[in-house]
Amino acid sequence: MSEIKEADYYSLHRILTLNSAWNFIIGARGLGKTFDAKRHCVRDFIKNGHQFIYLRRSWEDIKKSKDSFFADMEPFFKGFTFRVNGNLAQILRDGDDDKKGWKTCGFFAALSQAGGVKSVPYPNVYWIIYDEVFPDNLMFLRNEVTQFEEFYNTVDRWSDRTRVLFLSNAVIQANPYFSKFKIDTSKQQSDGEQFGRYCGGFICIEFADYGGFSAKVSQSRFGKFLLAHDSDYAEYAIDNRFLDDSPELINRIPSNAHYGYTLDTETYGSFGVWIGYNSDFTKRTYYISRTIKANAEKHFTLDYRGVTPNIVYVKKTDNIIRNLTDGYRTGKLRFDNKQSKADFSMVIGQIIGK
Repeated sequence: MSEIKEADYYSLHRILTLNSAWNFIIGARGLGKTFDAKRHCVRDFIKNGHQFIYLRRSWEDIKKSKDSFFADMEPFFKGFTFRVNGNLAQILRDGDDDKKGWKTCGFFAALSQAGGVKSVPYPNVYWIIYDEVFPDNLMFLRNEVTQFEEFYNTVDRWSDRTRVLFLSNAVIQANPYFSKFKIDTSKQQSDGEQFGRYCGGFICIEFADYGGFSAKVSQSRFGKFLLAHDSDYAEYAIDNRFLDDSPELINRIPSNAHYGYTLDTETYGSFGVWIGYNSDFTKRTYYISRTIKANAEKHFTLDYRGVTPNIVYVKKTDNIIRNLTDGYRTGKLRFDNKQSKADFSMVIGQIIGK
């Protein structure tokens, strides 16, 4: 295998020059995303006094990572000593008083417990590192995006000061963040674009591979083994492809399909549902899209709070929803693109359970 050099590992430099507030960095396992995020934040504290928050989904995740948080930092910061003191990340400059000289450069927090910090000010926090934002076990918090928005607002206080580094392997394209903000990365991926800016530039998504990291690890013994015997995992772990990136069930909506109804969801926005039939009208197919027909004759919602004189609340036991879930189970739903499929799978997951 070719030697992996420091230049082959991840660097934040390019994405930070794009000046987005929320930055999703999706890269192969072992690329060095977390390492460079920590190193960047420590450097910024030493130079400017800017603090950071290291965020995970649960306290169990924090407990597993915080004690060794600085283990890979010390060789790069000669003249400094690091420690974790409770939920504080602290640093001591050589020569400073070892009792009074410790300074807090960062905080550890769990999103599941973020409600407890709403009254806590963080005026010097300029960075949030949300590690493993797309979890391997695919278990997101209920209303996670809203919880994160509230946490972010608690920290930033409308100051446009705080930037977020969302770090993840290419676990799953079906996630509540992309769904909530109607982010479709299909074109970015198909065009091979490393960076894509969304939501007016507030969000940037990077598919990271620096210096041919993937090409080099693919030549390791384990990499060659995966490529030969487990191509699905190789595409995820080496090629940085989402585990659910599949062309199955993707079809354009045929011209003879008619618009059936609009379906609003509690968390993942609205979907347009088209209905098509085969030539003898014996087989019905549902086509799911993010394209919505204005003033649709039929409009349903899964959110009881969304009922209006023109929008009807439906439960998972109603025929409208049962037809969709049965179609999903048996592969009879079709989607106009991969992102529609990914987004709607999150809705189905809530309805029928994971």
